[in-house]
Amino acid sequence: MSSEPNEEYVDQEYVNNEYVSIPDWHRAILEERMERYKTADRSKWRTWEEVKKELMQEIHEAMKKREN
Repeated sequence: MSSEPNEEYVDQEYVNNEYVSIPDWHRAILEERMERYKTADRSKWRTWEEVKKELMQEIHEAMKKREN
């Protein structure tokens, strides 16, 4: 199984799971966010690798400051 879930798996296994109660107002927020996602300018998004690299640099710099 892939380490990254696909949208179909997430929708079926979590959002619609009968064992997880989701209040209507939560569902409304999720629907609104999904609509924004559909129309978002994805060219401005960063990959997980880019974000991870930035976070690791921040951690490294913070550790350096603690050493000094």
